[in-house]
Parts: sequence; structure tokens; C-alpha cells
Amino acid sequence: MAEVTTKTKTFAEIYESQGHYADAIKIYIDLLTENPLDNELPDKIKKLQAIIAAEKKKKEEIMNVQLAGLNTLLNKFLSYRAV
Repeated sequence: MAEVTTKTKTFAEIYESQGHYADAIKIYIDLLTENPLDNELPDKIKKLQAIIAAEKKKKEEIMNVQLAGLNTLLNKFLSYRAV
């Protein structure tokens, strides 16, 4: 069965509203390739790239906090074990 792909701004906006930013960017890039004079698309792409970068940074910060907590726990365990 052939795969049907609908690449429209509306479809990209649906992806965007559902948090599927990378999928939305792919569609916007395809649309920009087809219509390089569309001034709205580069702004949408930049906005979504910024959202993805912010989410990545937030995840990294959370992971660092979790790792710090695990290190603290491990150090306490090792200090009790050494006694």
C-alpha cells in the first residue's frame, strides 16, 4: 500500500500543536523548498528550532539535577559502607 503524505501548513500546524516539532519543521522545510518566497515559513522554522533547543536544555538540566542526587546518594552509601 502506498504511503500518502499531506504536506500543508495546516498539517504542520497540527503537528506543532501536538508537540511534534521536528515533524512540523520537516513539512515547513519541504514547503519552503517548493515556495522559497513564503516569508512566513523561515520564521516558523526558527521558532520551532528555538522550542526544541529550549526543551533539550530543560531536559539536560533535569538530568543534571537527577545525576547530582544520585551522586549524593551514592556518596552517602559509600560513607556508610566504609564505617
